[in-house]
Amino acid sequence: MDSIWSKGNKLKIFLLILLSNALANNFESFSSLDSLPANMPFSKKIFWGEEGIIRKLNLSPDSRMQELKLRSEMLQLHQRLGLINLGLMSYQMYLGSAMYEGNHRDYGTSHKYLGYSTFSIYMLTAGLQFFSPPAFRYSKGYSSMKIHRYLSYIHFIGMILTPISGYYTAEYPNDKKPYRMHRNIVNITYSSYSLAFLTTLFP
Repeated sequence: MDSIWSKGNKLKIFLLILLSNALANNFESFSSLDSLPANMPFSKKIFWGEEGIIRKLNLSPDSRMQELKLRSEMLQLHQRLGLINLGLMSYQMYLGSAMYEGNHRDYGTSHKYLGYSTFSIYMLTAGLQFFSPPAFRYSKGYSSMKIHRYLSYIHFIGMILTPISGYYTAEYPNDKKPYRMHRNIVNITYSSYSLAFLTTLFP
């Protein structure tokens, strides 16, 4: 039987050492940035790209796996708060309709403070998605998450316009035009928000 230190085995051992050193050097140069999806949304590039704000401030997790875990936790909370806010928005719409169509002006204070709560939770919910790390990959075609993102543009604008139109409705209670404008904005916002939530239930 040939010894392990025979000429042929010595050559194999030497080649294995060279190969091990080469692989070690490659692993040392590999970082979480190498696994970032090339087609991530622009908003993610601003914060999580190679030159993103979060990386510049050294606030990102140590590995890509930790980033994906953080993303999962943030999006789960995003979905739960989204469901809570959908319920609050539904009740707020009921109060608003009762105030102007049922002449229950005594609901005004409840409607106003519920609006503050709804808006605050909405912005927190949006922030969880906006500031979450990028996904492992982004599909190039249509997907439920892409539809979710497009709908979010609509209801985000609606959530900005809703309190503004609500203010004019309260300032001019006897004028039907501000109320109609406020109602239309609320209906579009609520519909797009509801559809956006439903898309999170699909893969």
